[in-house]
Amino acid sequence: MEIELRTFHSDQYRHVAIFLNKAGIANGNGHGKIFLKLVFFIVIIAWPQYVMARIINVPQDHPSIQDAIRTASSGDTVVISPGVYELFFENIVINKDKLTLRGTPGKTVLIGRGNRPVISVTDGKGPVIEGLIIKMQQNDLKPIMGGAIYCGVNSRPLIRHNLITMNRAVFGGGIYCDVDSEPKILENVFMDNRAEVSGGALFSDHSRAEISRNRFQGNSAGSSGGGIAGNRDFSRIRNNIFWRNRAAFGSAISLDRAASVVGNNTVVENHALSSGALVVEKGSVRLTNLILWHNKPDGLLMRYTGPAARPFYCNLQGRTFKGTNGNISEDPRFMDYLSGNFHLAPDSPCIDKGNPDPFYFEIDGSYSDMGAYGGPFPLNDDNLPNYSGVQ
Repeated sequence: MEIELRTFHSDQYRHVAIFLNKAGIANGNGHGKIFLKLVFFIVIIAWPQYVMARIINVPQDHPSIQDAIRTASSGDTVVISPGVYELFFENIVINKDKLTLRGTPGKTVLIGRGNRPVISVTDGKGPVIEGLIIKMQQNDLKPIMGGAIYCGVNSRPLIRHNLITMNRAVFGGGIYCDVDSEPKILENVFMDNRAEVSGGALFSDHSRAEISRNRFQGNSAGSSGGGIAGNRDFSRIRNNIFWRNRAAFGSAISLDRAASVVGNNTVVENHALSSGALVVEKGSVRLTNLILWHNKPDGLLMRYTGPAARPFYCNLQGRTFKGTNGNISEDPRFMDYLSGNFHLAPDSPCIDKGNPDPFYFEIDGSYSDMGAYGGPFPLNDDNLPNYSGVQ
């Protein structure tokens, strides 16, 4: 077990030094030195986040991941060495604040039992789950909510740089975000997950999830939301790629009575049995800077929505929205969409054609491009986990 000493930030140290200088005791003697020691003692007590944090290694310090979590304290990091970890006896439960569960990207594989989520975040604010390949044993068992990760009520995990693949559940084959949860789900790959009902990769129920810069590929749902399904949701779904997902309707995204923000996503070659790669029912969803192309049988379906729930500055195949609110319907000219490369060619009609509001400007100050690689926080493929050759 390693020890990591967290020291004061330089600006906090300066505040203490300024106070001591004004008091005229920073370089004093006698009582001044005693007071100086007392001040620093109080500072250490008052800022508990700057105490010693441990790094606990699995299997070197603990053979079991859950045992390592049990012995960890808030702020500790559990590092899982490369290898395949089959969780025969118990899946993982995280119930501590600011605990980090970290693997070696592409080399640390967790295989959970099929009767419950591989990882459940039941409590705690700010736990981190990163650098893992998370999958389930291939049997007939499946949890109700969340195959790979369950985000419990009021939880706020950060889930980043993971490959979430071949998981299944009734709702949320990959991840389930429960009521009032606020997870940040960033730069993950969701591949070949399955929901019996809704949310092949992810189901969000009354949550405020940040779902940004992920890749959703080959996921499926028996009913709605092959990629994402949201129910009365407030999530922000931005700068993601949805490719070749399937469902009865809403093959990429299905939102029911939601107030979500959906912006700068690329939605291509998703297949629904009845209608819509992106289905919005009721609610007041904001749709901006999207590309929906080559989806079957169609791209965007909106039902029973108010006037605010309309697409703005999107490239939508078909004539329904063309010529209104900055929307176009032109071949987006991807570099090579058949192989999954959705970068825009130099002559793409989607370049600089996003919402002209400065809020959406790109880092260089130019107008936003449509799609996942546009806007102020574009998708960067280099930050995604390697998913080639995954079985």
